[in-house]
Order: sequence, then C-alpha cells, then structure tokens
Amino acid sequence: MTKNEKASLMRVVADLIKADGIIDCKEISYLEKMRARYHIAPDDECMAEKLTFADALHTLLQSDAALRQQLITDFTEVAMSDNYCARAEALLILALRYCLENENNESVSMLSVNNDYMQFDDTQILYVECQYDAHVNSCIEAHYDELASKIRLAGFDFVYIPRLQYDSIQPQVLFQTIKFLYPSVSNERAQNVQQRLCHLTTPEFCRDLLSAKLGVKQMLMIAPSLMVKVGESEVEGKSYSNFMLLELGKDIVSDINKLLATFAQHFSNMRLNYWHNTPGHFVYKGFYRQLFDLLMLRRGIKSTVVIDTVNGHIRFPDADAKIEKIHRREKALYALFMLEAANGGINFTPPTGGQKSLDKFNCHMDRLMQKYRMIYAKFGGTLSKAPNICDYSTRGPMLALLKKQIRALGNLLYHVDSYCIVRNELLGNYTIDLPATMFYCSNEDGELVPLLQDEEWQHIAAL
Repeated sequence: MTKNEKASLMRVVADLIKADGIIDCKEISYLEKMRARYHIAPDDECMAEKLTFADALHTLLQSDAALRQQLITDFTEVAMSDNYCARAEALLILALRYCLENENNESVSMLSVNNDYMQFDDTQILYVECQYDAHVNSCIEAHYDELASKIRLAGFDFVYIPRLQYDSIQPQVLFQTIKFLYPSVSNERAQNVQQRLCHLTTPEFCRDLLSAKLGVKQMLMIAPSLMVKVGESEVEGKSYSNFMLLELGKDIVSDINKLLATFAQHFSNMRLNYWHNTPGHFVYKGFYRQLFDLLMLRRGIKSTVVIDTVNGHIRFPDADAKIEKIHRREKALYALFMLEAANGGINFTPPTGGQKSLDKFNCHMDRLMQKYRMIYAKFGGTLSKAPNICDYSTRGPMLALLKKQIRALGNLLYHVDSYCIVRNELLGNYTIDLPATMFYCSNEDGELVPLLQDEEWQHIAAL
C-alpha cells in the first residue's frame, strides 16, 4: 500500500472506532491487528488526522479491486469488533460499501463539509439537484407517501423541498415567528426570508444555500441525487459532516429500496421519526431548523442591491448590510452604474475614429454627467457641485473607495467582486457584473421597486 492509502485507511478506521462515542478494548485490540497487517507507521496515523473522510474514500477508491474488497471486510470487522454495530457505524459501513464494492462506481461520491457555519441534521435523506429534472420529480411526487414511510421506518427523515409547507402558515404569523426567533433582524430581511421559505426550490437550495453560503461547490453540478449524512469527523481540530451522494437512476423506488436494504443489513431501527410537517405548523427542528439557519446565515449571500435615496444608502437588504464610509458622490456614481449596467456599462475612453466619433462620445459624456447630477441631487447634493466623473483624476479615487468598501463585505456577499465596478480589459467599459433584475430602489413608503420600473429612475435613464 502507498502512504496515502495507509493514511486513508487509518482515517476510516479512526472514524469507525469513534463513531458510537465508545472506544471498546476489543476495538483497540483489532486496531493493533490492522496496524500490523497493513504495516501502519506512526507518521501514517499523523497524516490521517489531516484527511477528511471524503479525501480518504477518494484515495481508497483508486486502489485495486482486491484491496478494496479486503478493506470492506476489515472495516466491517472493526465496526463489529465489540459485537455490536451502532447506527453511526452502520452509516459509515453503508457509505464504504457503496463507494468501494463497485469498480468505477460514478453514481456515488463522498462529501465532507465544515461544520463552522452549520450543524447538519443526523437523520436526513435529502433530495438534491442543480437543475429541475421533470422525470425524477414526477416519480418522487407519484411515490412520495410510499418513499417517506419506508424511509421513516428505517429511522430517517425524507426531505423533499417541494413538500415543505411554509406557505400554509398565515403570512403575518410566519413573519412574527421569524422576528421572534431572530429579533435583531431587520423587517426587510425577515420579509425576504419569509418569501424564500415559501417559494424555495431544490435547485435554489443547492445553488444559493449549499454552494453560495457553505462553499459546497459540488452542488453547482449535482445530478438528481440523495444526500445522506453518514457521520462526522474531527480533522485538525475542526468538525466536518460527511455525506454520501447517491445519484438516482430511472427506477427511483428501486434505488431507495436498495439503499435502505443495505443499511438494514447492519442496523435494525427501533425508533421511528415523527415529523410534524403539517399545515399551519412552524417546525424548528431537524431539517426545518437547518434550512432556517441557512437562510439566516449572513455569509455568501446573493443579495439584491437597493438605492435608498430617502435614507441616503446603497443597501444589500438580503445581507442586512450597506456600503459604509462613502460620500454621496460615490453613492451617486454607484447608482449611475446600476442604471447603466443593462446597457453594458460605461466606456470613458475617447474614440480614435475621427472628429465625428469624438463629437458623439462627448455628447454621450454630457448626457452621463446630466444623469449623474440628477442622481447626486437625489442623494441630497447640489446639482452644480456634482464632481466631474468624466475626469479620471476625480473618478479613479471614487471607484477605488467603492471597491474597498464593497470588498469589506466579502464574508457576507457571494462573489463580492461581482458587486464592484470593474473594467472589462477587452472592451474597456466599466460595469457592475450583476443582472439588472437584482437592482432596486426604495420609494418614500419604504417599498422596494425594480430600478428600471420606477418612473423617476426611468426618466433619468432615458436622458
């Protein structure tokens, strides 16, 4: 065996022994046998401490078939060395068998997620997909009650996001509940979370929450799959949740039956999980709490951008944040770029195609200055005192300050650079790399209106 394989083996063995929270003398005895059988050195075990369970499985998956089969036997004996296979051990064996028994099994993969920002529920079998799959979803809907009952009898909760019932709760009650649980959150963000709870789709959950907020990049390309938590690991002092991703085929019922049957070979469930997923109930446990906490997590948020001239702010309401420490001149400049983003931004470089092109460029700059002055005035400035943004010596420091203050929100916003005003090196234009549908303004009543649908902003844009 290579050193990587030995370290990976010890990572798995360590997780199996620690899984049930009890280290039996028989397990230590079997550990010594494993060390001798595979010639494990102390530095192999030190190396194992730095590996996640997913890293270890990925390495062992590259081993030859004979070694993988031997490892499955050894791992099972480790789990049974104290004459009892606990649920936590059975879940690890389930993942090991699915990953190692079949050569080139591309339908199964492992994922280890850092628990710094989220504590995942231990009993969930979650359906995930990056794009809506009509066939799979129609099959799940047709067999949902049957699948949910079988999964519950096995001691799990089947989480199928389209079946969540937050929209059955009266809107005012749901809003009050959110404010009760998070009293410091703004009304605007509470309303946003309320909307997300009621209209969340599985692809949005994978893309906006698992990928954007937790950095689980695999969720951006995930095929219709089951995501099963199979345990936790300590890696260099940090806690990780380990998940098996099982890609679903055409026969979904058969895939799930096989999964549950394999698990039942190692563990017989004696406890039923009773969900309270009924109309009018706000459940705050299990996956429900996990989902809520993910939505409330102020990290990696894809936020809309709001021009709030009433209070003098450029805000990111989904993140409860705003651009700090900037003058109205920078606020007006950012708002101008929001307005011009739909047209590809602004190019301040004079053309070299003759006087006619230059005259047209100067006319365009005059119109931009006219727009900027009007926006500057909306933020409380005097029209005649608006700085000349066509002059780079004036514009450059303003752009630099905006970029610095926006990047200071890097832990909150997903792909924070896309919120900055940046220059396209090929085309030479400056723009904000966000769709115009993410830009809003706040009216005098505090209501949010899409920027390009507001009459005043439409008037400025049309100049």
